[in-house]
Amino acid sequence: MPYLAVSLIYVVSRALLVRAGLPFGFELDWMWLADPADLENRLAETLWFFHAFPPGMPLLTGVLLKVGGAQAATLAHAVFWVFGITLANGLVALGRAAGLSRTASALMSVGFLLSPPALYFEHLYLYEWLVVTLLVVSALAFHRATAQPTFARWGLFFGIASLIAVTRSTFHLMWFAVLVAGAVLAGGNAGRRAALVGAVPGLLLVLLVYGKNEWLFGEFAASTFGPASLHLVTVDRMPRSERDRWIADGRLSPFASISPYAPPRDYARFFGRSDRPGWPPQVNRLERDRVAAPNFNHWFLLEAHRARRQDVENYLHAHPLRYLANVWSGLVAVLGPSTEWHPRTGTPASPHAGHRRVLGTYEAAYNRALHGFFAPPAGLYVFLPFVLAWSVWRAIVHLRSGEPAARTRGVLIGYCTFQIVFVITISSMVTFLESSRYRFQVEPFIWVLVALLAVSLLPHGRVSDRRHV
Repeated sequence: MPYLAVSLIYVVSRALLVRAGLPFGFELDWMWLADPADLENRLAETLWFFHAFPPGMPLLTGVLLKVGGAQAATLAHAVFWVFGITLANGLVALGRAAGLSRTASALMSVGFLLSPPALYFEHLYLYEWLVVTLLVVSALAFHRATAQPTFARWGLFFGIASLIAVTRSTFHLMWFAVLVAGAVLAGGNAGRRAALVGAVPGLLLVLLVYGKNEWLFGEFAASTFGPASLHLVTVDRMPRSERDRWIADGRLSPFASISPYAPPRDYARFFGRSDRPGWPPQVNRLERDRVAAPNFNHWFLLEAHRARRQDVENYLHAHPLRYLANVWSGLVAVLGPSTEWHPRTGTPASPHAGHRRVLGTYEAAYNRALHGFFAPPAGLYVFLPFVLAWSVWRAIVHLRSGEPAARTRGVLIGYCTFQIVFVITISSMVTFLESSRYRFQVEPFIWVLVALLAVSLLPHGRVSDRRHV
């Protein structure tokens, strides 16, 4: 019944939103995409020579353009709806697995799916909606694998994890390695071999992307934009006069004066000709012609980011305390309103401008309640560390109980807690700007843990908890 009810609410609410005119922003000029013409007509070659960002979204975009043609936007919206109803039911299942009642799980799922951040990101062609769904499904797969550790179940879990890793650069190879270690520990002696063998196919997929970039471009990573992200939280935060002085002294490269978001054309004066012999047009063209946008997969940026890596090291060596202050500022930004992540928020250029015309009043009230009345911009999220500390304690209690069902519940709570801590930490330490939308990737886990804490504080919640254990 809770799954049927949540599914019905999801379908009805989305139908009403379509009738209200809430648009689906099928925008293809994002910097993390190749030229749509290349994705539609030369998909395999384009993905092979795509180094700037992980290939997951370019691959999906190419398939949508090939299959959908003129109706690609409609097909993309349908794909997001499929992920949406999967997320709706996945949240109910996640709540039940974590120890919530059917009613509490259903209410938690509906509350999240009707929140402005969920509505906004579901209606924008961006990787956030896909990743948040895959993360919830991965938590359920992890829970099932720890309950009955078989090769098939661990293979499913690590297959989902590999899709996340090749779609979003936040979830890099070290994240995948931590998941393998966690699976080995959670599986115990009986499930250790199944976890290790089950991790192999997913790991090979991730290593294929990393190895391809190492072989072609000399960068062992899913995304070569990593140094640019670090530049945002280090060199880019320097006073301009100091940065210019460091450039003149040779302590920073000439690229340090250029924004990481600058188009490759701004680098042309350092390289001369824009084409590199032997390389395909996807890496040589300065512009993506079909969308009239810069080509951030240009080889100029590949070379510039290598220099930025050394710039970041020089900054960290000279200003470690200043970097920590920047990280703190980034942490505050991560906890801010997710719907206000875009630098052009409040203007017609914002990707959420169409959403805001329909739901702006609702969004403003929601953000004011969560972020405006208390300790803005973080608001009520300043209490998140206490929720996480309670969740760690809760997981330990379950793990020590000796009951198999309680143990798997403790492992699940630990998994959710780890993902929250990981995403918030890395989003604060290795990048700046737009970071409040990164938190959205783990927002369902926050909702689950807060719901568990709230229920445990109720008199009947303590009794129910003992019954679940």
